[in-house]
Amino acid sequence: MKSIWKAGSIAILIAIFVVTALVACSADPEPTPQPTSTPEPTVVPTSTPEPTATPEPTPVPTATPEPTATPQPTATPEPTATPVPEPTVVPYPTVPGIVDPTNRGWPREVELADEIVTIEEPPMRVLAYSLGHDEILLALMNAERFAAVGPFTGDPAYSNVADLAAGLATFESGVENVLAANPDLVLVSRYTDADVVDLIKEAGVTVARTVLDGSASGNIANILLIGYMLGVEERALELVAEIQGKLDFVAERVPPLGDAERPSVIATTKYADSIYVAGNDTTEGGIVEAGGGINAAARDGIVSHQTVSIESIAAMSPDVILIAQPIEYGANEYRDELLAHPALVDVPAIVNNAVHVVDSRKYTTLSHWNVRGIEQTALLLYPDQFGDVDFVDFEPYRGE
Repeated sequence: MKSIWKAGSIAILIAIFVVTALVACSADPEPTPQPTSTPEPTVVPTSTPEPTATPEPTPVPTATPEPTATPQPTATPEPTATPVPEPTVVPYPTVPGIVDPTNRGWPREVELADEIVTIEEPPMRVLAYSLGHDEILLALMNAERFAAVGPFTGDPAYSNVADLAAGLATFESGVENVLAANPDLVLVSRYTDADVVDLIKEAGVTVARTVLDGSASGNIANILLIGYMLGVEERALELVAEIQGKLDFVAERVPPLGDAERPSVIATTKYADSIYVAGNDTTEGGIVEAGGGINAAARDGIVSHQTVSIESIAAMSPDVILIAQPIEYGANEYRDELLAHPALVDVPAIVNNAVHVVDSRKYTTLSHWNVRGIEQTALLLYPDQFGDVDFVDFEPYRGE
């Protein structure tokens, strides 16, 4: 054993001598990699056949635990961490008007009324030339981004958001009044005069004409389009989800379209001496159908809003009559007239006292607030199905 130890010692001394000689010969100190070669002496014992008898040397492989560099694989999750920002950008639906919904930066392009409108940066002074737009805008952005609201937006006889508009600057109709509000984006509807639009554009202001409609879908496509133009996509998606939830809830509880159990309904108004009913392709007609009724005027071939006689109403013989007219403008008086008219005495709606003055703001608006009209109609037509439901108004914009 002594001779073995002596041989091992000599080997070690030779190794040390060789390493010292190498270090002395080296002119460049940078090969500090040498320290990594220093462990090689520890390999010398393992070269001796005997060390297998000495269990102690085997701990040398415990230097292999240095593959605690396997934590480096745990650094591989970092690639998964890199995509984290991307999921925050929720994929945006493709709706008419948005040229490239994958473009979530600026500038953005929208195609409206056969022209491409470029919005260079998020608009911070927005003005709408229609009440329907203002009702949507108040659900999508905070008050600081309004250049002004329209003259009807603060009027509770017409507006569903009069309380939310309180305190905001207002403008009167006219190009000079619009420009005085210093907007950077003006929203107009299909009803806005083309000359007005041209004059606003000539003043260097971006104008976007979005076609608000009276469909029972709650203007979902328009809300997504406007949300994209404003850079508030996440809020637009939230509002659309709220709208869809309300529509689905009603649809699940009323008989499906075409079901004979649905009551026949007309939506009517009277201004001056003219009586109007809402036929096919009207906001009120869409609300009646989405609320679980049959639009009797559309069924009998009436399109849009048409003037009719009392006798025509009698011929339609509706089960329910809805008066979608402001109380301030004679709704109650019109109801009394219908109930007392001898030509209507046998009409089911008159017999059953099913003549209702409804909140006209929710039946004539070109915004998502018409969904509240659908809920009101469903409650009137199916009190047993919805009597336990507390329908609530839409939430206004609450901030980021």
